[in-house]
Amino acid sequence: MAKPDWEVIETAYRAGIMSLREIGTLYGVTEGAIRKKAKKLEWVRKNGTQKNTVRTTRKPASSGAVQKHSQPEAKPPADTKPETVRKKVVTNHPPFQPGNQYALKHGGYARRLLLKDEVVEDARALTLEDELFRLRANNLMAAENIGRWLTLLEDAEEEQQRKILMDNISAAEKAMMRNTVRIESIVGTLATVSKIHADTDYRLAATDKVSLEADRLRRDAGIDDGNGERDLNDFYADIQTDA
Repeated sequence: MAKPDWEVIETAYRAGIMSLREIGTLYGVTEGAIRKKAKKLEWVRKNGTQKNTVRTTRKPASSGAVQKHSQPEAKPPADTKPETVRKKVVTNHPPFQPGNQYALKHGGYARRLLLKDEVVEDARALTLEDELFRLRANNLMAAENIGRWLTLLEDAEEEQQRKILMDNISAAEKAMMRNTVRIESIVGTLATVSKIHADTDYRLAATDKVSLEADRLRRDAGIDDGNGERDLNDFYADIQTDA
């Protein structure tokens, strides 16, 4: 992969004509990388409003007007704060409720990679099944590319073109092997997790059974369990007594 030309990217950034998304698409870098580089090197971006200014024809000012404008303007007192202009911002989502700290719960990767909120939300919702789906889809895409390159290889006449196609096929096959190993690992992990869940349920059921048996033995021995309320063991005892 070619190294990005940051000097050209800096020029486009400072010009303020294209958006960061357009610059990233044009020069093959991400929008977050441009923001990070600009913040690190302190690039100054123009607002791009100079081209929208309109020239107007002004008449020569009279002598009275010249004298009027020659007077120094009155400055506000030093302790006077400038008036804050509040803009009404319309959004398509409800504001955060008081005490909602979700926006502050991004981890270290999210803060440093400048990830968007929707990316963070989707990443939190992903599971191993989603990773398994992605790897299988990647293998299918790689197999499709290999078939297309093999067709082009049969018609290729130049040695350089054949070498490029062979390299692409080899890289795709290696990627498929890595994906296959990862798929086997995820499938094994999912099977292990299911087994662990089943084993946990069995252990909980066995614990309940042992607890009920211990309660029955204490009841038969005349030991008070200290529970004044009637529970399931008392119900079983009534059944045995009636029988």
